[in-house]
Amino acid sequence: MSKTAILLEESKPPSQTAKPQEKLLSLAFLLLFFQATCCNCYIAVFYCMEQWMARIAIAPSTRGLLLAVMAIVLFLSRPAITWLLYGRKKTSSMVLAIVVSSLTLTAYPFIPLEHAVGAIFLLRACQGFFLAIYSSATISLLVDCIPKGQSARGFAIFSLTLLIPFAILPAIGEELLVLVGGEAELFAATALLGIPALATLPFLRNKLNAQAISNQAQRNNRALMWQSLRITDLGLVYLACLTFSIMTNEAIFFMKGLCQSIGALPAYFFTTYTSTIMVIRLIGNRFFDRFPRYPVMLTCAVLLALCTKMMSQSHGSELILLSVVYGTGLGLLYPLLAALVCDRSAMAVRSLNTNLMMAAFDLSSCLAPILGGLIVNHGFGYQGVFISTSISISICGASLLLDMILQKRKAKKAIPPTGELPL
Repeated sequence: MSKTAILLEESKPPSQTAKPQEKLLSLAFLLLFFQATCCNCYIAVFYCMEQWMARIAIAPSTRGLLLAVMAIVLFLSRPAITWLLYGRKKTSSMVLAIVVSSLTLTAYPFIPLEHAVGAIFLLRACQGFFLAIYSSATISLLVDCIPKGQSARGFAIFSLTLLIPFAILPAIGEELLVLVGGEAELFAATALLGIPALATLPFLRNKLNAQAISNQAQRNNRALMWQSLRITDLGLVYLACLTFSIMTNEAIFFMKGLCQSIGALPAYFFTTYTSTIMVIRLIGNRFFDRFPRYPVMLTCAVLLALCTKMMSQSHGSELILLSVVYGTGLGLLYPLLAALVCDRSAMAVRSLNTNLMMAAFDLSSCLAPILGGLIVNHGFGYQGVFISTSISISICGASLLLDMILQKRKAKKAIPPTGELPL
């Protein structure tokens, strides 16, 4: 069988392959889940950073840039770091990333106000670089832990590692602000979660080392990697990931500002939508790999476009109902997008392609704060930011629709007129 045929066979969706026999919730998966939940608190705690920078008199356009610095460095660093770590042991890299990220958080209370912009820039850049190291190692290990045919379920469950921090920290963070003394002190207190994160590494070491050995053989096979990228043809899916994530990042960074302007509590949004996502993914994760992916994803994109547009005009408790709809759309759309990348990638390059998907998310984290800051700075307000999220998710839906059409055409061309499958 040719190399191309092998890659096509590996790229088939779960419905065309045998039912998975491996267990998804292995010890390695659960330990990685716990560790990532702790480390993602380092991201979620910045839900209040925009308001903190406003309080210390940093201009709106500069606030957007500073919010984006971490994501910009993450985006620029990830490709090189992914390649350098691929096929190598990652234990020491994860230790270094967690330790430095924790120390960086503890520096925020000591920032001199007269040099606040420069200091915040450096701290955010440092966090972005070491987050690239940590997240690249984590996503590579994650795809190795997910059995074939359970990709949507695996990503659905693992996505809770980011949802849980965003469900908890904004809800209790407002209370903790009074106790610890301010936002900078809250950032520093979050660094304590690095202790349990580090405690899991001795138990993950064997899995990390085994993955490095299994990937070493493919490390230098660049032709196979590029051939896989051509066959899977994921450009439109990456664009969908980018525009989907622009929507989610704008909502995260600017929701507190919107709530202040419409008379709602931030907890209405953060707690409600994250709780909705967790319920959907916990209860329905076993069915995600059976869903007709394109119809479900397109429906979610339409719902999210309407929902975010309505959020910009909502008032008070209306936000609760819209947050449920928003959480439902996110709860279904993200794992199906991630599964699309995973299932259309050959096993040899699955971790690399998944990291490319993460790079699209990184880029959105760069663009979303800058875009939102510019919209606010030009007088369109937080309502204007949420109209832009509606446009962004509409582009996501259009990308998926076009990808569906192209994939159907490709499938027709791949089947000979006799109806026999090509060898």
